[in-house]
Amino acid sequence: MRDDFPENTRDRLKLLDNARVVLVSPKFPGNLGMTARAMTNCGFKDLRLISPRAELNKEAYQLAVIGAEILDDAIISDDLARETRDCALVVGTTRRKGGLRRNFLSPEEAADMIRSSIAVNKVAIVFGAEDNGISNEDLELCHWIVSMHTGSEQESFNLSHSVALVLYLINRAVVSHKGGPRKLARAADLEHMFEDMGLFLLEIGFIHERDPKRMVSTLKHIFHRSGLSDRDVKIIRGIMRQARWRIENPDAELVPRDTPQQIKREILKKQRGEENE
Repeated sequence: MRDDFPENTRDRLKLLDNARVVLVSPKFPGNLGMTARAMTNCGFKDLRLISPRAELNKEAYQLAVIGAEILDDAIISDDLARETRDCALVVGTTRRKGGLRRNFLSPEEAADMIRSSIAVNKVAIVFGAEDNGISNEDLELCHWIVSMHTGSEQESFNLSHSVALVLYLINRAVVSHKGGPRKLARAADLEHMFEDMGLFLLEIGFIHERDPKRMVSTLKHIFHRSGLSDRDVKIIRGIMRQARWRIENPDAELVPRDTPQQIKREILKKQRGEENE
């Protein structure tokens, strides 16, 4: 074992079982093979292919070398949302910036963020196609975006090279980490919360029905930066449910949902006393 790795490296590497590499519409079989090889080199096992244009053919397996088993076990799907819904952290990769592309991280920052949560959370790292990258629609499903900039005139990395660079940094961060993780909400639960939020904001007239996604997209970026837990999501959804109920029942007796148990008991005791009179 290398001297610069901690003694419990094997245990740390098992944490990478919680990480998922997702390729969206990959075009070339060679990149499938080299991605599988990079994953094996860095200790990753879970590969998802979303609407691949490339075949898992002889070229892919020849270039995979030691990563052939990853290609054998790769899950092929046509739905990025379905393949990331159980993940608490979804990180996309792109070199392009734009108005809808926010929450940017350097590869090192992304590796550090993944390291801090991977022990108790499933994580997905999403890579776009060689020719078109990641669409804005797919980026909406990503909580953070990794952007690699070298300062040179040619910053477009080959897909498999991008995978190798990002996975190596994650490997190093996870292997050398000491400290406790924080459990985050799953992507599916976050999306349900955002759906509720969009409907609620329409109901109260905060956003316009002809362009409801613009503000919801902005709110997504804000909440993703917060790193919400399951409890956080439940509280936010509870606030919206309570607000909707109050709007529909403006004259009803108000007992706040967050009333402490002792106060609730006092209210119930008072109500029982009034009933006995």
